[in-house]
Amino acid sequence: MIHPMEQLRFTIPEMLSLIGVFQCIYIMVYIFFRAGKISHIILPVFYFLTLGLAFLFDFGYSYIGEITPYYDLLSWGLWFSGPPLSVLLIIQMSQITRFPSLVEWSVLLFVPAAYFFSRYAVLSQGLCSGVTNCPQMMDFLNVGGIVAGALSLLMIWGHRNLLLNIRAQKAGQERYWLVLTLIFVNIFFLVLMAFRLGIPEIGNTGNLVRTLLGLSFIYLVTTSLFRIYPQAISLSSAQRKPEGLNAEEQKIAKKIENLMSLEKVYHEPTYGRSNLAQELGHPETLVSRVINIHFGKSFPQLLNENRINDAKRLLLETDASIKIVAQEVGFNSLPSFNRVFKEQTGRSPSEYRKNMIK
Repeated sequence: MIHPMEQLRFTIPEMLSLIGVFQCIYIMVYIFFRAGKISHIILPVFYFLTLGLAFLFDFGYSYIGEITPYYDLLSWGLWFSGPPLSVLLIIQMSQITRFPSLVEWSVLLFVPAAYFFSRYAVLSQGLCSGVTNCPQMMDFLNVGGIVAGALSLLMIWGHRNLLLNIRAQKAGQERYWLVLTLIFVNIFFLVLMAFRLGIPEIGNTGNLVRTLLGLSFIYLVTTSLFRIYPQAISLSSAQRKPEGLNAEEQKIAKKIENLMSLEKVYHEPTYGRSNLAQELGHPETLVSRVINIHFGKSFPQLLNENRINDAKRLLLETDASIKIVAQEVGFNSLPSFNRVFKEQTGRSPSEYRKNMIK
């Protein structure tokens, strides 16, 4: 009789795939509760949902893969949907408030086109009687998937100015390096699939490397999430109806909200009222009036409030030292960070981390 625990033993690739599934779920939940606006989370949630399902299919292959029709086809579609979805994600990450256009969404048609071309080639040449359990079909699909992925990534060249725009934004370095990582991960994935096609013997090893590649990218994403998708309460402030501001001043208030919640300009220690006024193209006196009425606080108070909110998350979600946390959120000295943090929370950063974790 087989002990129940014997049935729960997984291979290393299966364990890694399962870790990938849980990590994708964690990221989707995190983004859902922090992003605020639905338009900001559709693409990243769709991307990590697809990646999570791809990990899940890898995990379940040895259990139900051989007895489930179209299992290989679905797994292929999930993995090769990564590059087209990455292109759309890069377009949105370049400017979070911008949603890809309908023409840009057409990149998702590359993978279905590769499938129908492969299906036509196999059936018209009589290589197989059907598309399931057909090695030739999978060969055609892998070639078509590589071509579809390459064409998808070429679309980024038409949007190469987006990378320059990211770097020009305040606190845009995180998004810039995440975009570059996403590009190189997809290139490496396509190269790996090409090697796997030319050397079938590395099939299982190729799957393992593919899984490790996905996990590495997920790790990099989790280190940047709180900067890219701020908590929902910050973004929902746009729903407030400020009193005492005319239509033009309300537009200025909205721009300030975006600069704070999306671009996180306060992460730059030297960022001041003059920088904000210059970026908005309005006098400092007008900017101060808008901040005082709309936010109900002064400009330094607004900066420090956002900095402390981010510091709280870093203290709880990372093991970074207090000094590193202070630098990351925009304070140029540890004493000033400790002072402001205690003023706003009633506790020192170390006390806050210790008590909240408990």
